[in-house]
Amino acid sequence: IGFEHPDVMRDLGAKDALTKITDTGLVPEDTYAYYTVENFKEIFPKSISYGERVLKQNRGSTGEGIWRVQIEDERPYKAGDFLPLDTKLKLTEAVDNHVEHRTLGDFMDFAEQYIVGENGMLVDMRFMPRIKEGEIRILMVGDTPIFVVHKKPAEGADAFSATLFSGAKYTYDKPEQWSELVDMFLGKLPEVLGKLGGHAAPLIWTADFMLDWDENGNDTYVLGEINNSCVGFTSHLDQGIQDKVAERIIEVVKMKTGN
Repeated sequence: IGFEHPDVMRDLGAKDALTKITDTGLVPEDTYAYYTVENFKEIFPKSISYGERVLKQNRGSTGEGIWRVQIEDERPYKAGDFLPLDTKLKLTEAVDNHVEHRTLGDFMDFAEQYIVGENGMLVDMRFMPRIKEGEIRILMVGDTPIFVVHKKPAEGADAFSATLFSGAKYTYDKPEQWSELVDMFLGKLPEVLGKLGGHAAPLIWTADFMLDWDENGNDTYVLGEINNSCVGFTSHLDQGIQDKVAERIIEVVKMKTGN
């Protein structure tokens, strides 16, 4: 009774949650979800013409099925063009930063596997070049931030993955060290939860951010993922997460039972 209903895990943890909060200022407005192969093949050849994209499958973990997509075709094109299926692409998978070269048509045929089947979908998001500076993860217990993990990708021209498996380096900080980001996210949290089903904040969950610049060249933060189904925290127990989890469970039980 102290843990969230599966609906909460689905509504907040599915990759397409990002597409439902594009009007919050946390996620770029040109973030899409493809639920059918037909929709994917209709829209993606135009989407990629605007610049580098990242495609994320809904299933899998540790960066599997997350692809950075770059055009390496030498033929001229302009933003908004529907690119031909023989357009040459450079593809980097986040699981291990390995690179493949395929045509647009071949890659879309390959990526169908991520759409078909139960809970299948692809999220199409703008690539954030400042991922090289690291991904910033806020680990939360309910609506309380516990610590912030700065995940810096491995060195290398094509490296963009922030998973340990791919060689990323992790630094653990207190929330106060990232007060601008944490305060901004907490301020938007009620709006985010409202748009993602109106649930209370999950017991243990994370929000992953990347750096970007605003129109004035100032730092800003872009939400790249919410995870509430497979959150690891076995290290750094000195941060007090176990106590916060126990307190949160007691709080939720009392709320649900009216005691």
